[in-house]
Amino acid sequence: MQDLISMRDISKEEILNILEVAGDIKRVIHGPTTDSFSKKYGTEWSKILEGISVATLFLENSTRTNYSFRAAVVKAGGTVDGFPTQDHTSLKKGETWADTASMFAGYGYDALVIRSTEEGLPRWTKEILTQNNQQLSNQHQEFGIPFSYKVPSIINGGDGKNQHPSQCLLDLFTMQEIARSQGKELDGLDLALLNDIKHGRTISSLISVANLFNFRLHFAYPNRFGPTEDVVKELREKGVKVQDYETDFTEALRNSSIAYHSRPQKERVGQGEDFEAIKRIGQINRSIYDSLGKNAPFLMHPLPIDAETFAEISEDMRDHPKNVTKYQSSNGLYVRIALLGICAGRIDSEIKTETASIGTTLEEIALHEHRQKLDNPVSGYIRNSGIVIDHIPPGMGRRLAGVLGLEAQEVRKVISDYLPSSKQGGLKDLVKIHGNYELTSEQHDAIALIAPHATINVIDENVVTRKYQIRLGQNVTGRIVCVNDGCISNVEKEGIQPKHYIEQTGENTKLRCQYCEVPDTVDKAYKQNRFVYIGE
Repeated sequence: MQDLISMRDISKEEILNILEVAGDIKRVIHGPTTDSFSKKYGTEWSKILEGISVATLFLENSTRTNYSFRAAVVKAGGTVDGFPTQDHTSLKKGETWADTASMFAGYGYDALVIRSTEEGLPRWTKEILTQNNQQLSNQHQEFGIPFSYKVPSIINGGDGKNQHPSQCLLDLFTMQEIARSQGKELDGLDLALLNDIKHGRTISSLISVANLFNFRLHFAYPNRFGPTEDVVKELREKGVKVQDYETDFTEALRNSSIAYHSRPQKERVGQGEDFEAIKRIGQINRSIYDSLGKNAPFLMHPLPIDAETFAEISEDMRDHPKNVTKYQSSNGLYVRIALLGICAGRIDSEIKTETASIGTTLEEIALHEHRQKLDNPVSGYIRNSGIVIDHIPPGMGRRLAGVLGLEAQEVRKVISDYLPSSKQGGLKDLVKIHGNYELTSEQHDAIALIAPHATINVIDENVVTRKYQIRLGQNVTGRIVCVNDGCISNVEKEGIQPKHYIEQTGENTKLRCQYCEVPDTVDKAYKQNRFVYIGE
């Protein structure tokens, strides 16, 4: 594992491996003098990062994440630099993030820890730095100069509302320690997720691994801060048991063994909220915990607590024995040493989960022995050569022609809509392209998204010479604008092509943004006109 960008990227086995390494580091730091660690990992813990340079690039204020990573580097023998906010960079002068990150890669840093306000920025950073490294390598080779810098590891220190994977790992590490103290393991825990479930990236990260550990989730939240329908639906599709208590925090606490509280993300939802009402609903105090008695769960929180506005954990809970927030926070050091060591290749994770990405494919359809002439007077004639895109969903033919760039290219064509069809509910659209024309891979992607059951008929001398369908692969690039305004792919100055994973194909293909991980559907993109028109 070279990078840590999202909890969606790593397996349960990888997670448990990281937690094991973190546990070994914690024991050797605090335990009696022993050489068991160096025997197991081939190095002393304080030399894991010797010769490794790390830059913490934080576009958003941070205390724990930033400084625990910095402490981890120093204590494990590495060197660290970076900036704490974008105010300390040329981003304030209009520079792109791509150029900012490329500078640190060009100076030979081995790892970049990134915190951003835009969702998806860490994954984009890995992409652009991979491209830049190849360019630098080629240029050095051209000038006859050696070049040894590698693409730095990317660790996501929190990107907007999306993910905070290193926090999730230290949370899981803490939960594991709590569970083991009671003779249990992570699997099957009853976990209460409280307060800002909708906007909190730490909760988002925990939700994304709930199915791996068979967590039973108990939600409680102020109005409009609850999980989206898409999130709940996805959890249930993955077999996760979800109980929604809405504003009843006490009942959610009563039914959980660990409660994960969170700070309302006022900086992400904007002003105008009724903060006093949110505070009344979401505050955890000693009175509540006393009422729960032996059923009171251990209380976790990613910190900081917003003591000025919400005081979501009240002052009288500071010394409560079930309040493990400071214990939880301190675990960040051990987990982040483990992460950096694994990403730097100093500790072998022994687990490989990368798979090849498969794009759109073409599936040939056998032609009839009697080759059919395409001269249907209802839909227009094909003279000599051309292409017929058949079985387009009714009413979508004209939009498809626009998305394919046929309008912008002024291609001679006939668009027929609501024709009789034995498929698709009895109706279909059809597009006939006249003359020699060859569809590009971009156009194939667009057809597969908008008209997944379409057939492509290639015409030569008024006879069908080839017939095929298009099958979506695992991803598609540049065809749909991300639905999330906060996604890095929607930041105009960065010039990023949107990319989507294909999670499920069917009547309404399900997508997920490759950068910000927000789910989407082709039907939603069609209704909101978010298709990228080829050639415009």
